[in-house]
Amino acid sequence: MVFFKNTVLVFLCVLLCVFSLWLTGYGWFIASTLNMKAERTNEITDAIIVLTGGSMRIETGLNLFAKGRASHLFISGIYPGVNKQDIIQKWTGETSLPPCCITLGDKAHTTVQNANETMLWLSDKTFSSIRLITADFHMIRAHNEFKHAMPDIKIITHPITQPHVTFRKKEFWRLTFTEYHKTVFRWIKLLFTHQTTHQKPLQNMK
Repeated sequence: MVFFKNTVLVFLCVLLCVFSLWLTGYGWFIASTLNMKAERTNEITDAIIVLTGGSMRIETGLNLFAKGRASHLFISGIYPGVNKQDIIQKWTGETSLPPCCITLGDKAHTTVQNANETMLWLSDKTFSSIRLITADFHMIRAHNEFKHAMPDIKIITHPITQPHVTFRKKEFWRLTFTEYHKTVFRWIKLLFTHQTTHQKPLQNMK
């Protein structure tokens, strides 16, 4: 009987520790998301990388590209059938877009594939820095994936706050809850995954 009580007590202590660790991590994730800001917005990088899937990502990339923050713009995860002209038409700014160089990748459907698609695009270039644009709640996981795929590339993060996803809305909690667990899962998996600079291509680029 004593052994049984001790076993139950140990189990409850372990369960409490795991829950406390999970809650602390989730709290940190929410705080990081809410306080996330674009880094060094005036700094010029070799390329701007936009991950599609949320509002204002492409528009922000085009805006920075028009301002000369990079000489190349790569948009990963474009829907099949969308062409460069469709992207250019999204631009309504006063400054004209540079005549070169916008590249689209249309075969990435996950963050892992975004990183792979971008890495392949960079493989024949001498670039050493990129500005990564995605949603604020997605940035931690995206940065982890890109840093693992391209450890020698300097990554400046440029998170986009989703105007329709606020702290007081259920959508915020749904997204952060889901994204937190994806981030933890991928972080653990990447700890045991060998870094490589060559992966099998999954995308078309145009």
